[in-house]
Amino acid sequence: MAYQYTITECGYYLRVEVKGSRELTDVTHESLTMWERVASLCKAKDFNLILAVFHLSGTRSLMDTFNIVEGVQDWLWSELAIAYVDKDPVNQKENIIAEQSAMMHGINFRTFLSEEDGLHWLKAMHSTQRH
Repeated sequence: MAYQYTITECGYYLRVEVKGSRELTDVTHESLTMWERVASLCKAKDFNLILAVFHLSGTRSLMDTFNIVEGVQDWLWSELAIAYVDKDPVNQKENIIAEQSAMMHGINFRTFLSEEDGLHWLKAMHSTQRH
């Protein structure tokens, strides 16, 4: 498996840290396998907020981006919010496309260049979800 990831419970959110390479691998399959596991854990542990921190070499194709967004549809719920952190500016264009595609599919998904910004957004989402 080209992706190695750790999942950590951090108070009100789940932190997913992903390392590895997108090169010479089926990016759609790797991503969907990981996101299915993350979604299952979120539902089992009652988490609605995810901080996903990516350290992957290589780029994601436009087709992979659309296939991943389409593929995760069955695992989503309305309260779910994902802060996607990728500090590599080379991936910024693909990440903006992923964010826009996710939003068009009703997924509350935002991309960030820093963990601090991602956490700030998740904290705001957390404060609006509490009753």
